[in-house]
Amino acid sequence: MSKKLVFLLFLAMPFFAFSQNTQIKLGYLDVQSLFLALPEITEIEATMKKLTEQHEGEIKRLEDEYQRKLEEYQKNQQTWDESIRKSRVEELQALQMKMQNFYQTAQQSLQQKQEELQAPLREKIMKAMREVGAENGFLYIFEANSLLFKSDEAIDVTPLVKKKLGVQ
Repeated sequence: MSKKLVFLLFLAMPFFAFSQNTQIKLGYLDVQSLFLALPEITEIEATMKKLTEQHEGEIKRLEDEYQRKLEEYQKNQQTWDESIRKSRVEELQALQMKMQNFYQTAQQSLQQKQEELQAPLREKIMKAMREVGAENGFLYIFEANSLLFKSDEAIDVTPLVKKKLGVQ
């Protein structure tokens, strides 16, 4: 048993020596503020606004069509034959389903497009962060908005990454 303990201590000695002789640098980065500071974000926002308006226009068109057909049904249902009423109810239900499907599809489409447009920016930030980390000897760089505790010794690398990206 004592041989195992001596062996484990022997193996752990380099780690103790490393931690005593080397300062561990930890940094944190406010990715969200950095992301919003990038000049490309205004173009992405404009593109997303245009797409959102297009989808909202289509939703409005579908809602108007549904409302028009519902009013027509309510106005004429007493005079229509049972087969016509049934056909119009089915038509209204189908239109409701079409609207629900479009809402979901539009939401997914917008989310996917936003991810697609933001991906190059995220990669650009990650690349700059890695370069700053390597150049300045950081062991870890954490996301500032997900930290539960931040020591006074932790370094805010956001200004360094901004400088690397050429952002004010």
